Amino acid sequence: MGALARDADALEVGRSPDSGGKTRRVLRRVESPSIKLEEVEYAAGFCVPRHAHPYAFISYTISGVYWTAHGCGGLTCRPRSMRFLPLGERHENYFPVRSRCLLAELPAPLLELAREHDSTLRTPGELSPQPAATLGAQLYREFRRADDFSGISLEGLLLQVLIARAEQAVRSAGPAPQWLRRVRELLHERNNSRLTLRELARCAGRHPVQVCRQFHSRFGCTISSYLRRVRVARAQSLLDRQELSIAEIALRCGFSDQSHFTTAFRRLTGIPPRQYRKQKR
Repeated sequence: MGALARDADALEVGRSPDSGGKTRRVLRRVESPSIKLEEVEYAAGFCVPRHAHPYAFISYTISGVYWTAHGCGGLTCRPRSMRFLPLGERHENYFPVRSRCLLAELPAPLLELAREHDSTLRTPGELSPQPAATLGAQLYREFRRADDFSGISLEGLLLQVLIARAEQAVRSAGPAPQWLRRVRELLHERNNSRLTLRELARCAGRHPVQVCRQFHSRFGCTISSYLRRVRVARAQSLLDRQELSIAEIALRCGFSDQSHFTTAFRRLTGIPPRQYRKQKR
């Protein structure tokens, strides 16, 4: 393994007022030809729309708290928790408070080593609290002290995390049922129009009570909360386009008027959309 690169300068991606104008900053990076870890800070109120990465990764929460949703459900990531996301898994994140995470991109050879131990490592999810707290703390300590000899230690710790995740996956409930995933898809496909619970239930072929209960159980929030996050995340991206007025963005994102949009945006991000746009400039 080659020498590790360390102490990356803060990398700015987006803006927000509570972190000096930045919504996402890379505070430190450790990188070699076969491994890459970053300590990243996220600003309060930052919504990340649904997306996917061309690699699998592990996220360890150092401080703060955030909510994430993926194909198997949703979860709240608290300090010392750790989650695994397979390559190409579509997901979204919401950071209600300023948070710091350690993100580790997982190279294919490392994944193959883990799958030699157990082939079930293909579903996203959180690692149980005890191994997550122990292995995450060890991984972060090694990351902070990284030198020319840390590569093998970091790879070994990541492999331990993957094996622990694979062993846990055998006992997990598996992916969310197809009908529930369809409900979530509808919330994304029609995020600029009005939806009713009866309509969602009819499309899923389930009773409205079952839809509500299963959605909350799997994704860790109500349908309305999820839809609000989806629409605010879309609005954050549209606020980059200076030719669109606040009222136009409100309508494009499915809000009945600018007042409702401003209220929902402020509740999630902590600031009104007009101020958010000024900060992004």
